[in-house]
Amino acid sequence: MVLSRILSVAAAAGVAGVALADTCDVEGSARQDCGALGTTQSDCEAKGCCWRPADSVAWCFYPQGGPAPPPPPRAECKLAYKSQGQPFSDEEEAKVRSYFLANIDIQGSGAVVAAPDHNTGPGGDYYYHWERDGALSTHALLATADKLADVDEHLQHYVQWVLKVQNQADPHGIDIRTEPKYTIPDGKPFEGAWCRPQTDGPGLRAKTLAEYGLALLEAGKADFVKQNLWTGSEEKHGGAIKYDLEWLVSNWQQSGCDLWEEIQSEDFFWGRFTMRASLEMGAQFAEKMGDKDAAGRYRGVKADIEKTIMGHFDGTFVFESQNRKKDSAVIEAFNVGYLGVGVERMFDVLGKEVLGTVVTLNDLFCNAYEINQKDSAAGIPGILYGRYENDSYDGGNPWVLLSASLATLLYRMSFAAFEHGPLDASSYALLQKATHIEAGLSGNALAEALMGAADGVMLRIKHHVQATDLHMAEQINRNDGSMTSAKDLTWNYANMLKAFKARKNAAKAIAASSVLVV
Repeated sequence: MVLSRILSVAAAAGVAGVALADTCDVEGSARQDCGALGTTQSDCEAKGCCWRPADSVAWCFYPQGGPAPPPPPRAECKLAYKSQGQPFSDEEEAKVRSYFLANIDIQGSGAVVAAPDHNTGPGGDYYYHWERDGALSTHALLATADKLADVDEHLQHYVQWVLKVQNQADPHGIDIRTEPKYTIPDGKPFEGAWCRPQTDGPGLRAKTLAEYGLALLEAGKADFVKQNLWTGSEEKHGGAIKYDLEWLVSNWQQSGCDLWEEIQSEDFFWGRFTMRASLEMGAQFAEKMGDKDAAGRYRGVKADIEKTIMGHFDGTFVFESQNRKKDSAVIEAFNVGYLGVGVERMFDVLGKEVLGTVVTLNDLFCNAYEINQKDSAAGIPGILYGRYENDSYDGGNPWVLLSASLATLLYRMSFAAFEHGPLDASSYALLQKATHIEAGLSGNALAEALMGAADGVMLRIKHHVQATDLHMAEQINRNDGSMTSAKDLTWNYANMLKAFKARKNAAKAIAASSVLVV
């Protein structure tokens, strides 16, 4: 048996040797160099090339037929696009909202299901209320509503959900406020192994509730606020908002999980930038409640956090953490952590930090995903974003929610074009590199060009969700563009609704400016 194996191997080697000899029978004048000065025989043959020492001709050369043709040039994902109107019609936007509403306030419990999917490939069961996702989705519910009355019942239920999950023992030896997810509808912490603690949760939840609290106060509904959100006593730990913010004030430097629940760090940009926003909104709410002491403490910690944030800019782009640099969590942070016109003082949406990050991630994801190459070659505008460099979860694909987050950022750039003032030459050059718009634009023309770039991103998303009647799974297959992973991901719909809203804001600003010009 052993001898026969040896003979078989030898015979195979002999056949290969004959084949190689035949293909290497190339006249000296026809040889094409495969090596360079210093190339050794082993280097040459490792590349599949021929090694034949000879005078005055190439010693290392390609076999007969010459070198393989070079790969076709990679398509560039150019964002410049002349808008043809809103990418999703009013009816289509309403359909997306209906899918979103189906996933919130489950059974009147206030819970937000991450996705109504119990068997999602490597992700398993998504039928849980994630603290982070729930806060972000409930914020989208509030921020994109036409009026408070349309969503108030759902928001009141969410408040009761928060109070319930805050006030129970934790089975994992951590603070209950940093648990990742809870069962629906009873609100018990998930008992299995998971990435813990999740230190972004309390701040995101407090920010959503603080904005809701301010809306309630403006609507004259102070009783609900005092009973549930800010009690002014030890009852309910001071209220749902104060209880989360007090944890944040004391623990903002604690190591926790990243946005994707895979790695840990004490210094994620996502966490730091959204925490500062939570503290500012909490301070504004505390002032309305007459608690100047709490407002002062929150702003003091916010200032401490801000001292650490600019260290995430490496001169080219804003990185997420030292152990994962190129990450779209930064794009999501730019949007979620934005404090609003007249308040925000960090990371100008048309500044070098934001633009450099878009340039970096455009280059990464345009080249990483074959579907971006195919779409661009087919003339489909925009680009699809994934999570981070070398992501491998479920094959490592573009995500709907992150592509929508990029669109929101671009719509914000469009809106900011009116209030920003003229861009200097270097900033405009970086803006062109990020969006591929024409040179020399300003005012209305600049705003329209940037809205067009955002529309292009939304159209590329739409291209891939039309086949499923706008139902949006977590990911878009990196090769063929089909929907994959968790079905009807709530966070997708939340970010799409925010992008619709951001477009409306930009369009109104453009229309108002046009009237003024006339």
